Amino acid sequence: MLLTGLDRLKAKGVDTALLGVDSENPSGALRLYQSVGFRQLFANIVYCKELSV
Repeated sequence: MLLTGLDRLKAKGVDTALLGVDSENPSGALRLYQSVGFRQLFANIVYCKELSV
């Protein structure tokens, strides 16, 4: 599905595909994206604090 989606984007004239991924995800998604040519562009760290109402 990933490769089909990338092929369809390319056929529409899209030059660059971007995606966001959780680098700590143990599912192997990061390896999948790297295996089809995605490379890390930058890293974000997001902090969250739940506040009681």
